[in-house]
Amino acid sequence: MSSESIDLLWDESINTLTALLQEEEETSIRLKPVSIKDAQNYFAKLYVRYSIVLNILGYCYDYSIQPQKRLDIKSTMEYVICRVINLRHLLVKWAPLNPDVLSKDGSQIPFSWEYVDLSEVLKELRISPSQLEMATPSYFADIAEKDLRLRNSLVETKIREIFGNDFSPGENLKWENETKETPTAVETPSCASGGAPNSPEHSLQNQMSPEDAATIVQASFRAYICKKNALQHRIWTENFVGMSNLNNISKLSQLENDLADIQDKRKQEQSYCRQSYTRDLHDLKDVVIQEEGFRMRMELREERIKWITDHVISRQSLPDSFQEFYLIDSYPKEEANINIPAGSTLRPGKTTKVKSTEIQEIETPKLAGPQSILSSLQDIVDTYEQKWRWRNVGPDRIKSQYHDSEMAKELIIRDEVRNELTKEVEEKLLQSILKLKEMQFTSDKKSKSKKSGKGNGKTGKSKRLGGGKKDKPLPGAKLPGMKEMRVEDMLHTLIQHGIVHIPKGHKIIDWVGTFQSVKPIISDVNSMERWIPDNPSAFQLKKSLMDYCVLSLGTETIKSHIGEKENVRSIMLYGPSGCGKTLMAQTLASELGALFINFSSSTIGNAFGGKEGATKLCHMVFTVAKEKAYAPVVVYLDDCHEFFLGKQKRGSSQSVTTEMTRFQKDLLIYKNQFLTKDDRVLVIGCTSMPERGDAKLFKWKGTGGKPEKQGFFEKFLYFPKAHHTDRAIIWKYFIEKKLYRLGNRETVPRLDYQSLAFMSDGFSAGVINSIVDMVLTGKRINKMNEEPLSEQEFVGFLEKKLVPDDERMLAFTRSITRLDSRWKECNEGSDPKKKKAK
Repeated sequence: MSSESIDLLWDESINTLTALLQEEEETSIRLKPVSIKDAQNYFAKLYVRYSIVLNILGYCYDYSIQPQKRLDIKSTMEYVICRVINLRHLLVKWAPLNPDVLSKDGSQIPFSWEYVDLSEVLKELRISPSQLEMATPSYFADIAEKDLRLRNSLVETKIREIFGNDFSPGENLKWENETKETPTAVETPSCASGGAPNSPEHSLQNQMSPEDAATIVQASFRAYICKKNALQHRIWTENFVGMSNLNNISKLSQLENDLADIQDKRKQEQSYCRQSYTRDLHDLKDVVIQEEGFRMRMELREERIKWITDHVISRQSLPDSFQEFYLIDSYPKEEANINIPAGSTLRPGKTTKVKSTEIQEIETPKLAGPQSILSSLQDIVDTYEQKWRWRNVGPDRIKSQYHDSEMAKELIIRDEVRNELTKEVEEKLLQSILKLKEMQFTSDKKSKSKKSGKGNGKTGKSKRLGGGKKDKPLPGAKLPGMKEMRVEDMLHTLIQHGIVHIPKGHKIIDWVGTFQSVKPIISDVNSMERWIPDNPSAFQLKKSLMDYCVLSLGTETIKSHIGEKENVRSIMLYGPSGCGKTLMAQTLASELGALFINFSSSTIGNAFGGKEGATKLCHMVFTVAKEKAYAPVVVYLDDCHEFFLGKQKRGSSQSVTTEMTRFQKDLLIYKNQFLTKDDRVLVIGCTSMPERGDAKLFKWKGTGGKPEKQGFFEKFLYFPKAHHTDRAIIWKYFIEKKLYRLGNRETVPRLDYQSLAFMSDGFSAGVINSIVDMVLTGKRINKMNEEPLSEQEFVGFLEKKLVPDDERMLAFTRSITRLDSRWKECNEGSDPKKKKAK
C-alpha cells in the first residue's frame, strides 16, 4: 500500500474522529434525561464508530514509515482506546432491561449485563461485524520491545539452566488439557523403521540377511520411482484438461511469500527511519542547547527569582518548593452550587453528615463523556490540522517518508531542553534557599538560647507528624527471610517449580467462531417462567476480552488514563470442559507479551505445604507480578473453584478437593490490597465447575471492608459449547490445520461439514480437535490420494451422547450476576429502591 493511501486513510480517520467529538459535545449540552434504551443505543453507536476509527489508525500505524507520523498516530490510538474501554463499561452498565428485572411500578432501575448485543446498531449503521474484528495494536510490542526482550531472555535462560534446552514448563497447554470427555481409540505407534521397537517385525528385521535386505531396498526404490512417475503423469493429465488445482495453490503460496517479503521490507524501512530519527534528535538537542541554552536558562532564572522575592515580601518567609509558582496562572475551582434549605445550619465549605432516607434516588444515564479523554482527543485533532493535513493531502503534499528536522526542533527538542534547564535551575535555587534557611535557623537558635537561660534544658514531648492509619502489612512480609529476598530470587524460585513461562504464537483474532448467539438447551422451556438469556457468541467473547484484558493492559499511558471503575484486575472464565478457556488464558498472555504465572493445583502440586508455604508462594507470585521490569504479567488459576470453596461446601462431598483452600485468604489479600490501578497485572481464573465455589468469595464487592471479605473476580465470562454453525467451522478449521501441519497442503477434502456439525451436537471444540487428531494420523494422510477422506471415519467417535451443561451453567450465571435476587425482589412485590430501616 502506498504512502499516499496511508495518508488518506489517516486523514479520513481524523475527519471521523472530529465528527464524533462534535456530536459528543452537542449531546453533552442537552440536559434532558434519557431512558436506558436510548442511552444504550447512543453508547453502542459511539462504541462501534470509535472501534472502526481505532482499526483504521492501527492499519495506518502498521504501514506508515515516517517516524513522526507514527508517533502522532500512536498517541491518537491511546486516547481512542481509552474512550472505547469507557464505552464498553457504559454498555454493560446500561444494558437493556430484561423481563426478570423489570419492576412492577414501571421504574427503570439499571441492571448490568455483560454480553452486549450490537446486531441492531450494526444493521442501522450498515456495518459488517467483521469490521469490528480487532487485532492487538502492534505498537504495544514496539514500545516495550527492548524491555520484553531482556525479560524474556532472562526467563528463558533460567528455564534452560534448570530444566535443560528442550523443556519449557507450561507450553503443553492446549485444547486437550481441558478435555475430560475425549473419546478413546486404539492407535498403533509408529517409528522411523516402520514398526514399534519391540514388535515381531522389528526383531525379524534385525535377523534379516544382507541379500534379502538388498532385495527389499531395490523393490522399495522401484516402487517409489513408479509412484513418482505415475503422480507426474496424473498431474500433467489434469493440467492438460484443466482439472488441476496445483497451479492455484502454487500461485497462492507465491502471493503469501511475496506479501511476507513486502512486510519484512516495510519493517526494515520503519526501523531504519526510527533509528535515523532518534540519532538526529540527539544531535538537534546538542545544537539547541548550544545556540539557545544560555538565553533559556537566564529567562527561567529571572522568572523564579522574581517570584521568590514577591513571596518573601508578601509572606515574610522563603518558599519550600516551586509548586505555587505553577499555580499562578491556574484558575480557582468553581464552587458547587448547593441549594441550602431555609432554616438549615449547613454552611458552605463545611461537611455535615446527612441522615439517609428510606428511598434512594435511582441513577439515570449521563451521556456526557469523560472530559479529560475528549479534550485530549480534541487537542490531537487540532495538532493534526496544524501539522499534518497540508502535508498529507492537497497539492502541497510532502511525499518524503523521512522525518522533518525543523518540526522536531520546534515541537519536541525545545520543550525537552526547556524542561531539563528548568529542573537544573530550580534545583540550584532550592539549594540556595535551603542554605539561607539553615543560616536563619542557627541565628534564631542562638538568640533564643541567650534569652531562655536555664530553661534551655527542658524538652517537651514531640508530636508525631503525619499521623494516620497505616496500611496493614502483607502476610508474606512478616515471614522470616522474605523481606530480604530479592525479586530476582523469587522469580528463580517460581521458575524452579515450573510455575513461570512465556506463551507464544496465540492470537485472539484466530479464535474460531461467528457473530451468531443461540438459546441454551433447557429440558422444559415452556414451563420456565424466567427469562433465558442467549449464550454469548464467539464475537461477543472476543470483544469483551480484547477490551477488558488486552487494550487496558497495553501501555502505562492507557492504564493511567482509564477510570478506577474501568480497571479490571481479575476475570473468571467458566464453562464446560474443552471450550478453550485455558487456551484463551494463554492467548491473552501471548497477545500482551506477558509473563505467564501458572498458579494452579496441577502446577503447584504438593510444593509450598502448610499455611506459611501458601503465604510464601502468594507473596512471591504477586511481588514478581507487581515488578515493573517484568510487566505485563498474567496470573492463571486453573480450576479456580478449588481456591474459593465456602465453609459449607468443603465438607459436603468427598469429591471436592480442599487442598487449595489454604491459599484462599492470601489470594484475596494480595489481589485486593497489593495490586493497584497502575499495576499491569491480570489474574485469570478458569473453571468447568463454578457451582462448587462460593459465589460470595467469587464476586468482588468493592473496596469497602477487609480485603479478605471483598471477593476476588471483577468480571465473569461464560464460554459455552459451540452451536451448529460454529461446529461446522470448527470441523473444517481443525481438519485443514491438521493437514497443513503435516505437510499435505495440496489435498483439500470435500466433506459435508454440516452433517458432522449435526452429529457432534453437544461436543466441545476440545473433543472435536481430539477426534480429528485420532482420525488424521500420519499413515492416514499419506493414503489420502488413494483413499479420499470421508465423514464415516469420524462417525464412530460421535456415537457417545454427552450430558448438556446449559442448565447448570445458566443457574450459576443467574446467581453470579444477581439475576436471581433481582427477580425475587421484583416478583415478591417489594420495592427494590427501599432499604430496611436499621
